[in-house]
Amino acid sequence: MSNRSKRTLMAAARGTAMVFVLTALQLGRGASLTGLLPWLAGWTALFAAITWYTWWYYGDSPKALTLQAKAEAKRLQRLGR
Repeated sequence: MSNRSKRTLMAAARGTAMVFVLTALQLGRGASLTGLLPWLAGWTALFAAITWYTWWYYGDSPKALTLQAKAEAKRLQRLGR
């Protein structure tokens, strides 16, 4: 499996887990599901955007490759290499 796919699946899994945890916490506090739907839609949209960005960032577009190279150069500079 490619690095892009692994990272995208991990981002999607984290987002899904967070939405379920937030739902469980709010329902445990006595909130109704209808009251939670707008918030859940917002959180789902946020995590979907993060997943899409992860897919784009680790893609093969020239802009993404430039951003990756810059990030790697900064990381190496911080490590002193």
